[in-house]
Amino acid sequence: MSNGTAQGGETVPETARHCRELVDRWLADGSFDRRLPEVARLRGVPQPEVYHAEGDAFVHTMLALSAVDGGADSRVFWGVLLHDIGKAETTEFISGRWRAWGHAERGAAMVPAVMERLGLPELAADVVWLVRHHTFHFSWNLTPDVRLTRNQRRFLEHPLLPLLLEVCRADADGSHGGSDKGDKIEQIADLLNDERRA
Repeated sequence: MSNGTAQGGETVPETARHCRELVDRWLADGSFDRRLPEVARLRGVPQPEVYHAEGDAFVHTMLALSAVDGGADSRVFWGVLLHDIGKAETTEFISGRWRAWGHAERGAAMVPAVMERLGLPELAADVVWLVRHHTFHFSWNLTPDVRLTRNQRRFLEHPLLPLLLEVCRADADGSHGGSDKGDKIEQIADLLNDERRA
């Protein structure tokens, strides 16, 4: 993977630290909303307070982004920054609480245009996969003595899974509330390590 050229001719290095510096510069110079309108639209998008006491979807995204290790792969950075962009289009008040059903799929469909605009089309397919699957753990129904299904074991073999786990950890770290997604991600990471040792 080579360094890309961002909108405006800026070079985007491969590590999250340099990507963060770039985004911080866009926030400081006022160009963030123009460069990343999909993320800017998350301002004011409500989330269920019991799982997201930190605030709206934009606040959550920025907190999650701050949890990304500086040495992480740039695909993790972009995956975290874009993981909830679908919430701006899918969030509704249903059965007494805010829900964003289908936001991962909707957001994933938006990623190629964002990455093209930023001058990073070569990262698009991987970031699409990370965004599309960042909620996978909610369907795994893990218990302490879990036996993985064949499909779960196959999913653990995906070459991007280690990056996805980093995206999910940052997502969990940016969620202040009663969510157990961080615990689920750690359990899946342990299962991945067990599968690799077997």
